[in-house]
Amino acid sequence: MLHSKAKSSPTTDENVEMIEIYASSNFAEMEFLTDMFDEESIGYLTREMEMSMMPVHVGGHDEVRLAVEAGRVEQARGLIQQAIVDEAIPGDGHFIEHEE
Repeated sequence: MLHSKAKSSPTTDENVEMIEIYASSNFAEMEFLTDMFDEESIGYLTREMEMSMMPVHVGGHDEVRLAVEAGRVEQARGLIQQAIVDEAIPGDGHFIEHEE
């Protein structure tokens, strides 16, 4: 069973569609990305997916999912990719692909 906690950026408009683009269990990596999105004025939403304390699963790790404003998906993906190339983040996470 998963529990989730959500946090949004100060610039997020609740009327704008948000699309999940990246997920990672490295919380420092996500902190860097949300700071970067704040600097770029990209609205985001993070959802922390925590595994239940009940021993009903084997393995699994807590994960944070990062969603951005629908109109800024490509820009946000590019910034994440550049941060990985520049080794600003380790790239421990993975991109979430969506059908268009």
